[in-house]
Amino acid sequence: MSEAPKKISFLFGAGAEIGYGLPSGGKFAVDIFKMDPSEDKKEFKRQREKINAGSPYAAYWLPQNYESKPVSSFGKTNYESLIFSSLENRRNEIIDYFEKFDDYAKECADKLYSDYGVDIEKAFKDLTGLSIGDELFNHKIKLSDLLKKGDALFESEYFSAFLKILELKEIEGKQKANIKKIIRAFFELLIGACGEDLVHQLNDGLFEKRPDDIDLFDDLGSIFTLDYRGVGLSGLEIIFTHNDKDLNENTTPIEIMTEFAFKVLEDLFTKALDYQALIDNYFRYLYSPKTDWSKFCKISIFLHTVRRYIKEIAEKYEGKILEGDGYYHDLDKLEGNFVIQSIGTTNYNTFIEKITKRKIVYLNGSVELYYDPYLNKIMSREEAENSKHFTVPFLFTQSGIKPLTSVSMSEQYVNLYRSFKESDLVCIIGFGFNKDDGHINGMIRALIEDENKKVCILHYTKENTISRNIEKEYKDKLRIESTNNLIILPVDKNREINGVKWYKKLLEIL
Repeated sequence: MSEAPKKISFLFGAGAEIGYGLPSGGKFAVDIFKMDPSEDKKEFKRQREKINAGSPYAAYWLPQNYESKPVSSFGKTNYESLIFSSLENRRNEIIDYFEKFDDYAKECADKLYSDYGVDIEKAFKDLTGLSIGDELFNHKIKLSDLLKKGDALFESEYFSAFLKILELKEIEGKQKANIKKIIRAFFELLIGACGEDLVHQLNDGLFEKRPDDIDLFDDLGSIFTLDYRGVGLSGLEIIFTHNDKDLNENTTPIEIMTEFAFKVLEDLFTKALDYQALIDNYFRYLYSPKTDWSKFCKISIFLHTVRRYIKEIAEKYEGKILEGDGYYHDLDKLEGNFVIQSIGTTNYNTFIEKITKRKIVYLNGSVELYYDPYLNKIMSREEAENSKHFTVPFLFTQSGIKPLTSVSMSEQYVNLYRSFKESDLVCIIGFGFNKDDGHINGMIRALIEDENKKVCILHYTKENTISRNIEKEYKDKLRIESTNNLIILPVDKNREINGVKWYKKLLEIL
C-alpha cells in the first residue's frame, strides 16, 4: 500500500512576486509616497457626498460641518516623521548599506546597463578621464572618532567617483548642481544614522554606575536628541520629486552619472525607509474622525493611494503575471507529490488566486476588500460602493498595530494556523519576518516551538549555502530557542537550489 502524499502549506511574502515584475516591499514603500493623491482625495470626497447628514452615523461619529471641512493628505510636513522612524529603527541597515556601498552601487549600475544600455564606467571615464576606483577619498576625508562607523564609505570606489566629479574644476557648477544635492543627501543620511547610534549610546550610558532605588536617574535617561531636520529631509525630497530620466545616446556623461547617483540613493531608501511611526500615529484616527478630522483624512486617503498603486502595478504586469513563470505557477508542479493544505499571503494582489485556482488567506488584507471602521466590518468592493459610510481599502501596510480588526479576520488567522498545524511542512517564500509583522512571526514561532512543526524558509541569495549568520538572523527574528525545526534553503533568481528547482528539493526534505 503506497504512502499517502505529504501535506504542505505555504506562506508567501513580497519577495515571491519580484520575479513577476512587482516591486519589493522597500520599493513599494518609496513609490507610495511618490504618488499624487489627487485622485484619492476625489474618492474620499465622493464618499463624503453619499453620507446622510441627518443619520446617527453623521451626528455622533463625524465632526460638525464635516461636509465642508478641508481634506488633506500626507505631504512634506510628514517627511520629518519618516526620517525619524527610519533613523530610529533602521539606522543599522543604513550604516550597513554605506559599508557595502560598492556592492549595492554595482547592482544599480548593472540595472542601468540592462535597462538602457548605459555603461557607468564609460560615462565616468568620458567625464573625468579616470576609471572608477583610480582614486579613493579615505585619506582625504575622515569623520570624527565619535562617528567612525561611517568612515568605510570613503574607501568606496563608487562614492569616491561621485566625490571626484565635485572636485573637478573642468565641470561647471551648474552641471554639478543636481549630483551635488544627491551627494549631500548621502552625507546627511550617513551622519544621521551614525549620530542616532551615538545618541542611543550616550542616553543608555550616561552613568557607568547608579543606585537603582533613586528614580531621579531615570528622568535623566534621554537628554540627547537628534535634529532630524538636517539629516535626511533633502534626500526624501529628492526621492519623492525626482522624475526618472530616459537615458539614450544623446544623454551627456554628467547626466548619466547624476541619474546613477539618484538610483543608488533611491535604492538606499528602499532598504531603509520606515513609515511605521507615521502610520501608527494616524491609524487610530480611522476610528475617531471627530477627534482629529485632518488625521482621519490623511490615513484614509493614504490607504486609497496604496490600493490604487497596487492595482496599477498589477494591471501593468498582468500579462507577464498570468502567463509568466514564477513561484505561483510552480505550485502546479507539486501535484501528485504533495497535497497543498493551505496558502496564506501577506501580499495584497489577488492574481495568486487566478494562477493557483485555490482559496487564499490574505493575512494583510487585499485590494478586493474594504473596511468600515465605524462598524468594524470587512466588506467586498461592491458593498463599499453602496455604503453610505466612509470606507477604506482593507490593507495592513507597514505598521506595528496591524489589528485583527474583526471577528471574520481573526477567524481566518485561527483557521490558517490550524491548517498549518495539520501540515507535514510549512514552506515560507519571500517573507522577511520584519518587526511590523510580529503577528505573523508569532504564528510561525508557535508552530516551531509549541507544535514541533517543520518550517522551511526559501532564502534568496547569490550564494549556494546558508551561513551561520543567516541562520542566526532568522532565529533572532522569530525569537526561537532552537533552529532544529527550521530548514533554510538558499534559492537563486531562477528559483533553484544548487541547480535543482525548489519544489523538487522539497521532496528530499519530506
